[in-house]
Amino acid sequence: MAYQTILYEEDGPVAVITYNRPEKRHALNVKLMQETMSAIREANAAEHIRAIVVTATGPVFCSGVDFKAPPEPKDENGRSPTPATITMAQDENNWLKLLQSSKPNIVAVNGPAIGMGVTHILGADIRIASESATFAFPFLRLGAMPEVGCSALLPQLVGYGRAFDLCFRSATIDAREALRIGLVTGVHPDSGLREAALGLARQIAGYPALQAKLTKRMLVENAMEREANEIMRRESTAFVEMFRALKKKTAM
Repeated sequence: MAYQTILYEEDGPVAVITYNRPEKRHALNVKLMQETMSAIREANAAEHIRAIVVTATGPVFCSGVDFKAPPEPKDENGRSPTPATITMAQDENNWLKLLQSSKPNIVAVNGPAIGMGVTHILGADIRIASESATFAFPFLRLGAMPEVGCSALLPQLVGYGRAFDLCFRSATIDAREALRIGLVTGVHPDSGLREAALGLARQIAGYPALQAKLTKRMLVENAMEREANEIMRRESTAFVEMFRALKKKTAM
């Protein structure tokens, strides 16, 4: 499929999706979000792809929403879609559901990530950053609010108190601070970020696909579960599915 705002390439078992609006500092418009979601679905549908990397060209990862983009044509409800409404739709068009149901995905933040440039990556499985990366939460200072599931995901990642601190200070933090508080899991030299992301993706791609899928499903479904019986039920179900698949494979 031909894309206009992203680059899509395959490196063996890894799909690499690269934001490619450098003249707009990769600001999010409807087209970019739609194409990114389509590319993720394309990777998920390809049997040989086992992991996905999302990054951007140039020195900026994502400058947030493109507020200068011309209005989109109105939908059947008489409203013009925006990057926020695109990502916060329901069911198969829900950005968080797409990431949660996707093959293992890694976001490599190669420079400043601002506003929605941060919040839309919080649902990814793994985030790593370059040394020059920064993360900005300017919402309240601009009279706006965080979106794309940030109100649930940020406290899960960095803790309740730090999430409040980042949002209420309209804070900007560097990569080392992001690593310290758990917003990212690794920081790499700028020149080595892409290879670090690909190396991690190749490592994940080398694991048995079913076990990786079931592990992700258990982590997603049990992350906020407090009922012990429900936790164990989900894990037991996953193990039964794994053993049945292994038994079937052995019998072939």
